[in-house]
Parts: sequence; structure tokens; C-alpha cells
Amino acid sequence: MIKKLLTFSNRNKKIKIFYKILFIILFIIILLFSLTTTIYAQRDYEKEEKIGRRLAKQIEKQYTLVEDAENLNKVKQIGGHLKEISGIKEINYQFSIIDRKGPNAFAFPGGFIYLTSDLFDYVHSDDELAAVIAHEMGHIIHQHSIKQLQDTKKMKLVELLTLLLTGDPTLGILSELTSITILNAYRREYEEEADFTALELLNKSSSYHPVGLLTYFERVNSEYLLKPNIELGIFQTHPEVSERIKKIKQYLTDNDIEINRRLTTNYLTVNGEYQEQGNIFIAQISINNEPIVSFAGSEEELVKLKMSEVVSNFDRSLRLDLEAYEINISNFENKSSSLSIGNEIIVSLSGEEVQFQGMNPAEVLKLAKDKITRILWRLKLELPILLINE
Repeated sequence: MIKKLLTFSNRNKKIKIFYKILFIILFIIILLFSLTTTIYAQRDYEKEEKIGRRLAKQIEKQYTLVEDAENLNKVKQIGGHLKEISGIKEINYQFSIIDRKGPNAFAFPGGFIYLTSDLFDYVHSDDELAAVIAHEMGHIIHQHSIKQLQDTKKMKLVELLTLLLTGDPTLGILSELTSITILNAYRREYEEEADFTALELLNKSSSYHPVGLLTYFERVNSEYLLKPNIELGIFQTHPEVSERIKKIKQYLTDNDIEINRRLTTNYLTVNGEYQEQGNIFIAQISINNEPIVSFAGSEEELVKLKMSEVVSNFDRSLRLDLEAYEINISNFENKSSSLSIGNEIIVSLSGEEVQFQGMNPAEVLKLAKDKITRILWRLKLELPILLINE
């Protein structure tokens, strides 16, 4: 009987413990739901858009809108693609190009993004342009300009939004909000959050590569190292840019994304062209529009085919961090020679193919190696950030 009572008592205790745990779990779920609902309720996209429109009207009085249909269509296409990836349908992004000196971009609440006309000459690819746009979208997605103003004013978000939407008394506070965005005077953690958001959007994209954010950063930072008085635009917070570059590289590494800068820039562009000269066809391979190596043959199709293969081999093997010792020349008994990068043969030449140059194959390829080495060194001098961070 006593044994039965003890068993019943233990079972009763277990039931009580079970209900306690269940109550705690339900309490946590309700609390989380409540917090999430509160946060969501605070996000008033309609108010943000109205505030952004007020700021947009002011900025468009200050700067001339540039009518550039080609670039504007490109920006809208990129922006629409990134918006879809973001999954936030409530933000109505609107893009404009303005006549303002220097490569720059800034964003107002509610989806208003402005890019300077100089930016399009500065970016090396659509990947870099997408990176800049994604960065600005990050500021909008996370309400950075409003939050920064909120930090300064020590006001509740609802109160701040209401104040920004009222009449004349808000002119001063609107000016503060405009200054935060145009001068890119965001706190460091806000800039890094925008960087991370841009990387996430680009990484999810099948059209634009996340390395574009890295290459744009590196080039701007290299220009700062060479000309410290330049306007840094969206990367105003130097010297913190170097730290942000490191974090971007860490993100790329952690996500197994190859840091191949040639994917998003025109660094080390390779091209080939051929011409008929007398009874032979001469192919010329160039890197950054500088002739590297030439060879000839009597059959046009064979020369074209070999030229395409050599261009493809260079494209696959060239790297910004390539060192001279990785480029090797091999000579063979049949008097042909090859140029290799690492373990891959890039081009092999016979005596007949280079006879028109008055040199043997080894001499032609040695000259090609020297030219490639000089191009790489010049590029690193133009991008000192690579020498510092690699």
C-alpha cells in the first residue's frame, strides 16, 4: 500500500513539473509573439515613404536630375531584382540620378535612392553598381537614418515619425535627417549592418556577385591612401573602411565565396585579335589592352581557334596576387616552348609560329612573362590596399 502511495506521489510530481515546463514554454512563446507584434506595429512604411518624399522634394530643388534612360533603366532593373530577393514588398524603391560631383549614393527613408552621374563612370561592372545599390537598400531596410536621428533626439520612434511628418516646426529636424543621409554620417555599426545586408542580398542573387562590394571598397580605399583629401562618398567613415573590408572578406571566406576580383572589375582584361599579313594570319593576345604575345599560322581557322584557347587559359589563370615565380617558361627538344601559370600551360609556341618576329619561342615567351609581371606590379601600385590587406 505504501509502495502504491509513493508511486502515485512521484507520478503526481512529474505531472506538476510537466505542467510547469509547459506553462514556461507557452509564456515565452506569447512574450516573443508580443514583442514581434510590437516591433512590426512600429514599422509604418507609409509614414516612412511620406517622410522620404518630403526629403526628396528638397534634394531635387538642390540638385539637377540627370535624364539618362540607359543607366536609370539599369538601376531600376537591379533594384527590382534586389527588392524581390529581400522579401520586403512594402518598400517602394524609387531611383534617381543627380548631377553631383564624385561617385556617390545616398538613401532616404521609404525607398528613395539617389546616385550621382559620376558613379556610373567609376564602377567597373554591374556587380559593383548592384553592391552600391544593395548597400543603400540596407540603410532603408534597417531604418538607419531614422534610428540615428532617434539616437540623437532620445525620442520614441512613433513620436519621431509624427514630428517628421508635421508642418514647419520640423524643418530643422528634416535638415538633420537629410545631413545624415547625404553626408553618410551613420554610426559604424549601421554602416556595417548595411554592408552585411548588401552581401546577403548579392549572395542570394544569381545575377550579381558579392565580390563587387569588396572591389568597390578596395578601390575607394586605395584612392584615399594615394589622395587622402578625396571625397569618399558612401564610404565616408575612413579609417574604419579598412576594418569593414576585412569583415567583408571574412564574410566571403565564411560563405565559401572565391575572392576573384576579376569577376567584378576590368582588372586584367584579356582579349585577342588577328589580322592577315601576306600569306599568314597573325594573332595577338593583349592584357589590359597591352600586347603580350603574338603567333602566326597559314590556316585562318586554326589561328583563330588557338587564339581563343589562349585567351580562355589566361582568363582562367590570371590573378591579382599572381607572383612572377608562378609564371614559368619550359623549353622542349623539338624547339617549341611553353608559358605556364602554376601547373597550367597557357600557350605553347613553335619556331614556325614566331618566325615572323625574328625571335625563337623561348625569347617571345620570356618577353611575355616580363610584360605580365610589369602589368601586375603597376596594378598593385594603383591599388595599394591590396598590398596592405593581402
